[in-house]
Amino acid sequence: MTGSQSWQTGAPGPFITIRAGGPLDGVVTITAIADGHGRTLVEASWAQDGQPSSDSVEVETYDAAREIAHTIANQLAAGTPPDLARD
Repeated sequence: MTGSQSWQTGAPGPFITIRAGGPLDGVVTITAIADGHGRTLVEASWAQDGQPSSDSVEVETYDAAREIAHTIANQLAAGTPPDLARD
């Protein structure tokens, strides 16, 4: 699947939520950006040492968002805070 699909852009809020769990109790979501021409937002939230943290990144395609989201979920499940640094 590439680009934005009609079922993605018509839904308000995240259309995919991954509950990574693990020691950081992480959650990763994928949200279509309204009028973003296929761009997708990947957001991660977790708690480390009792402090809530979050980060996000915009990507060009759903396929890229899905790959990033799964990588982040695996990191969170392993107890590693993700780094969504932008290039």
